[in-house]
Amino acid sequence: MNRTRPILKNFMMQDPIGPVTRLEGIGPVRAQRLARLGVACIRDLLFLLPRRLREWAEPVSVAEASDRVGSTVTVRVRVRGVRLTRFGGRRSLVRVKVADESGEIDALFFNQPWMREHVRVGDDVELHGRVVDAKGAALASPKLGTSAKPLPSPGTVVPEYPLTDGVSQDFLAALCRSAVARYGDGVVELLPHDILTRLGLPPLPEAVASAHAPANAAEFDAARRRLAFESLLGVQARLQLARTGRSGRATAARIADARHAALLDRYPFALTVAQRRIAGELRSDLARTSPMRRLVQGDVGSGKTAVALYAAMVVAESGGQSAFMAPTELLAEQHFFGLRPLLERAGLACDLLTGSLARRDRRQVLERLEHGGLHVLFGTHALFSADVRYKRLDLAIIDEQHRFGVGQRAALADKGDDVHTLLMTATPIPRTLALSLYGDLDVSLLDEMPPGRGEVTTRWVRGAERRRVPALVRERLAAGEQAYWVCPRIGAEEDAEEESLARIAGAEQRFARIQESEVFAQLGVELVHGRLPAEERARRLDRFRRGEAKLLVATTVIEVGVDVPAATVMVIENAERLGLAQLHQLRGRIGRGPAPSQCLILGDAVAEHRFRLLEECRDGFLLAEEDLRQRGMGDLAGVRQSGDNLEGLDDPERDLDLLIAARDLARERPDVCALYGAGERATP
Repeated sequence: MNRTRPILKNFMMQDPIGPVTRLEGIGPVRAQRLARLGVACIRDLLFLLPRRLREWAEPVSVAEASDRVGSTVTVRVRVRGVRLTRFGGRRSLVRVKVADESGEIDALFFNQPWMREHVRVGDDVELHGRVVDAKGAALASPKLGTSAKPLPSPGTVVPEYPLTDGVSQDFLAALCRSAVARYGDGVVELLPHDILTRLGLPPLPEAVASAHAPANAAEFDAARRRLAFESLLGVQARLQLARTGRSGRATAARIADARHAALLDRYPFALTVAQRRIAGELRSDLARTSPMRRLVQGDVGSGKTAVALYAAMVVAESGGQSAFMAPTELLAEQHFFGLRPLLERAGLACDLLTGSLARRDRRQVLERLEHGGLHVLFGTHALFSADVRYKRLDLAIIDEQHRFGVGQRAALADKGDDVHTLLMTATPIPRTLALSLYGDLDVSLLDEMPPGRGEVTTRWVRGAERRRVPALVRERLAAGEQAYWVCPRIGAEEDAEEESLARIAGAEQRFARIQESEVFAQLGVELVHGRLPAEERARRLDRFRRGEAKLLVATTVIEVGVDVPAATVMVIENAERLGLAQLHQLRGRIGRGPAPSQCLILGDAVAEHRFRLLEECRDGFLLAEEDLRQRGMGDLAGVRQSGDNLEGLDDPERDLDLLIAARDLARERPDVCALYGAGERATP
């Protein structure tokens, strides 16, 4: 049995995973939403660590609340009026006018038409919500407290969880408490008492209960550290097993100094000093029979792909094949079309394999691959499908590696014997964390940008200045440049349960409004999002790359895999919905040519700290460290896909002791390592 995570006795006689659909109120739709948080089973729910603890503050007056736009407040008020407005379909707005002795304010309830019957004129209520500017201060989708069901009293501490679309804070908190009540007694502590005492950590069952219903901040912090340590120890145990289990059966790819120099000279541009240094490291790794495990970290646009190409050419020199895997078809296509000319000039054959490839074309690609007619195969997770057979796979290159789970990376490596593995990421992980988290990897830092790049400035646009953005974009397009306009969602229908219909931009709606402008229409506008068929998306992107369309309206699907040097402007709407790392990745789509570029951020003041950092900083590593502090390590380090939730390790300096303790324990106690690592392959 897989014991990489705490065993739940309740599930021993049935499915050990325990899907969340066993809990009341969880159907297929909600289960799919929870899966976006890394929650697929009840065990995941029990160990879903809240991001932070919030203490309920004292209520404020309406006048004070009106002056605190962007803040979350509580007011005690009397209902003065209730009005329901419908916008068509399921969209609606209930506007409740409330007041106290200091003044009036509106409470806005989006897509909750029942609220019209839930509150009545003359009721005394409590409202807790974020103050927004909606032609005057208003409370957006506040929590409602009544005499029958009051809000928590001031001083009460409440855990706050990571969220996704369609999953509210109240719903998730109640779901976690329900899981603890039904299944919490089944959590088994695997660590000996002496280890817990030495580390000052509470027993795991106690920590699980306290994380979701803490009595105070100290109890929550102790629970947070215990659950974080549980996940870290699982990762470190598997890494330790990988270190001790490595064999020397990899195929060595050795090249002479002259050949090494010749490969570097094949590039149509001069490699940076950092790229040449890492090429030398790869050359040394590939010359050994011990399989290479190297992570190359580099900021957006630093030239990681060129380094990976060098490794593929070295392997081809010795008769081996390389698989180049990317997380999206868009990025896989970008790599294929971008690197194919270089490979062909070197006399090497390559092709592209994705899930959308026609059956006949797929069969031809697989035949060439199996018979050795291909040196490099680009693609998505399709590269490790059951029917994909390599003649001699010697190297697996995995780009944006944090988007793949441990199992997916292992499945690709299993297509060969002790395959060399090169991982790449443009989402930098602070070096101390990388060394502790990926303890069986050699880490290379690509810390130099290619020359000839234009300066990129970032500006947070707000207030009346936002109305000038379309005109600014038109000016740049009329001057022969190109631009991106990024919206967080595809269409408005996705936001039926969001706080504000008016505030959330949909790419389809933005595209329609832009097309209404004759100037934009003449310059050419395209729309790209994840629901488009791959062929249609590729056609539209190709028009943009060729300059036939000057403006590309898109969702965050363009975060990686789009390289258009003429693009000098990016507009990002509702940027408060995106993390620092994602905003930095998006910004990396511009500034790839010599011309100055500008990123315009349109977002709510709730994310002012994030926006100010982006305005001041271009260093992806500094931004990554701040992202780590703000959001926890689960998304940033990409370990959640392996079944581990590392949320809560939100301060690398404060919690670095947990990383070190987990690493040391995995090395010093093989008995504990076996409990946490059995049955898992730890290939990164």
